[in-house]
Amino acid sequence: MLFQLDFNEIIIRVIAFLIAIAVHEGAHAYTAHWLGDPTPEREGRLTLNPLKHVDPIGFLMILFGPFGWARPVTTNPAMYKGSRRIGILLVAAMGPIANFLLAAVVALLYKSLSGMMFTNAHTAAILSSLFTTMIMINVALFVFNLLPLYPLDGEKILRSLVPLRHLGFFYKMETYGPFILLLIVFIPVLGRTILWPPILGLMRLFLF
Repeated sequence: MLFQLDFNEIIIRVIAFLIAIAVHEGAHAYTAHWLGDPTPEREGRLTLNPLKHVDPIGFLMILFGPFGWARPVTTNPAMYKGSRRIGILLVAAMGPIANFLLAAVVALLYKSLSGMMFTNAHTAAILSSLFTTMIMINVALFVFNLLPLYPLDGEKILRSLVPLRHLGFFYKMETYGPFILLLIVFIPVLGRTILWPPILGLMRLFLF
């Protein structure tokens, strides 16, 4: 029974993660395409098919580690119509925004179905676990990707907003960003301090 429960949890986590990364990376790709960049379509990323966005190591990490990630969508800001900086801002922001909106939609669906009576208690438990896991993963991706550290979306958003004279600082931080992210993910006290307060706050907003 314990093995069966663990197997169900793994399947639920896989489904929730694949949907979340497809929405996140698809939002980046479709926004860049809308701005005139043909790169995502040329590379086969203009899709919501999660298999096109999976990073093997990131996929394994979501199963057996504290966090996971997708294969980033490549874009060419030089192809964006209008202001390049506004284009970078929009493309970067739409990934986390898409995860936030998906979490909100799933929360509304979860609350609307919570009053229904299921004849099979096991089915009800599976659906409840799927909905809460989807909300959790999308909220976590929203919060994590907004950290202002390279190579996350939050860093691109902040870089596109600051005056041009400060861009040298961001170029220097590209060396340290991935290392700092690893510390946040794998040192529990940092994760609890930086990530968990906003994640738990949004979870309470969506579920209660």
